[in-house]
Amino acid sequence: MRATGWMVMGVMVGIGCGGSSGGGSGSGGSTHALNVHVAGDGSGTIRSSSPAIDCKAQCTQNVATGAAVQLVALADASSTFRGWSGACSGTAECTLTMDADRDVTATFAAAPPPPPGMVRLSVQPVGMGTGRVTSSPVGIDCPGTCEMTVAVGTRVSFSAVPAASSKFVGWGGACSGAGGCSVTANADQTVWVNFETTTPPANSCAGIAAPDNVAMQRFVQDAGRTFFSCGSAAGDASGAMGMTLHTNDPSSHSDQILFMTTAGVRRQDRTTNQGVLPLQQPSGLSALAGAPYLGPLANQGSQLVNFDSSGAAKGETFLFGKGLASVADPSGGVLIAGDFALAKSDPASGFVPAGPAQHAVAMFTGGGTAPAVAWGPVALASKGAVFGAGIDLVGRALVITDGAPKFGAGNVSGQWFDRDGTALTGEFVLVTGFTAGASTWFETSPRIGSGLIVRRMDAGPHAHMLVTVDSGSTSVQPAPAWMAGRTDTRLQIARGGRAYAALPFGAAGVACSQRVDVVAPDGTVCGGADYPIGAGNCDTKDLMLGADGTVIQQLPDAMETKSDLSTHSCTWRWWAGVLK
Repeated sequence: MRATGWMVMGVMVGIGCGGSSGGGSGSGGSTHALNVHVAGDGSGTIRSSSPAIDCKAQCTQNVATGAAVQLVALADASSTFRGWSGACSGTAECTLTMDADRDVTATFAAAPPPPPGMVRLSVQPVGMGTGRVTSSPVGIDCPGTCEMTVAVGTRVSFSAVPAASSKFVGWGGACSGAGGCSVTANADQTVWVNFETTTPPANSCAGIAAPDNVAMQRFVQDAGRTFFSCGSAAGDASGAMGMTLHTNDPSSHSDQILFMTTAGVRRQDRTTNQGVLPLQQPSGLSALAGAPYLGPLANQGSQLVNFDSSGAAKGETFLFGKGLASVADPSGGVLIAGDFALAKSDPASGFVPAGPAQHAVAMFTGGGTAPAVAWGPVALASKGAVFGAGIDLVGRALVITDGAPKFGAGNVSGQWFDRDGTALTGEFVLVTGFTAGASTWFETSPRIGSGLIVRRMDAGPHAHMLVTVDSGSTSVQPAPAWMAGRTDTRLQIARGGRAYAALPFGAAGVACSQRVDVVAPDGTVCGGADYPIGAGNCDTKDLMLGADGTVIQQLPDAMETKSDLSTHSCTWRWWAGVLK
């Protein structure tokens, strides 16, 4: 995720992406056209706060005559910014005075992988504020240069300085907290820096654009296989997607993940145990599934397996416990909470419990690394069953439990853990007046900046955003009206950390089209896009958003091609990077 990190002047008067609009000349309320283009074999984004530009291809703005505009080019991972052409030149920020129509092109080049013995470090700003990050040894001065290559084992320190209208909130990714940030470069790593504004912007939607207008792509898994249902999908920041298929073959006990790129290249198919749940990672994919192959302990455990962006399996481990809550860390990793025991290797059966089950929480490495315990298991303060979990942008974890044993019936409780597994709080009341439905659990979404949004989930699915809670705090606030009013919706951070994408859950017998609204942190809708499926009403499925801003949609089962009573095709459609 990336965010603006610069000071911009000017007046926003409108936006159009993927097309053009006319300009005028003269003075007294006239406008000129600002045309921006992205070129080269790499990828990146041209951004401005005012006017609001967030462009990955070709966009046109009408800007008031005489207004000053400042553009910044931000390269995607594995790309570098080569420079401006047209009305600007060089590699610094592009500053324009709109006294005529202007055309500006930013060229990005694909960056080669680091040579042997070297690794890549990058900085990604998040949040609504602005500021500057520099490194020691010298190499990063972001925005501008947000990536550097160093020798393995190099110790690199980062410093953050907020702009006058912003404050520094803290680090995420490879660092955490609000103090210093130093990393030992043993592998490719990303540091998130969180700047927040100290005063609200005059325009809540400044720097926030509606979804880009790009062509739809699709992939169809044919019906001649043994799969009976189409599972959910996830995508990483590089544009790699994993699409899941659930089997109806009782002898195989396996599901599959199909690995694709947003460019439509099918990489490989990977097999997991049954009941696979994809867990989105910044790089690669993690998956949690059942464990039917554990001898006398069959179906009493869960399999955690990690894949890199190409779909190559990096390793697996088992946890002995069922019905576990799992959640992906936005900066990489998988949190698991519930009653479980870690696994250890056994020559006879492969894996056996390493000890007795604990009522606990643990963090595992995710994505393109072999799954290993990062911290834990740490015993939970609550004696109640685990209802859900969440991780915010600064890496702090909230475990949600039945609070009845401590606080009485109708209470749902929480407990915060720091990035290293240290308990930040004891058990505290998160929700009161709770009555469970036939099937009820809790999910969360990271809040812009830090903290979490907590929603109740009931089978259907039906979602209600209930409360927000600050990072590491026991102080709980009711969800603001604009959140609470968006039922059956999930909020996911998009647009470089500056906005939420409001993503609909699947529903039965509704209009056969799905809409994504782009929402500012104060609830202002800054635009949206409709993703039609067909005419009339249908049974939709969850609309998904990859870490690179790709919208992913599944067709309803009724629209798939059936080969027999239990087997049908699976179709996924996507719009690449529309909310990056």
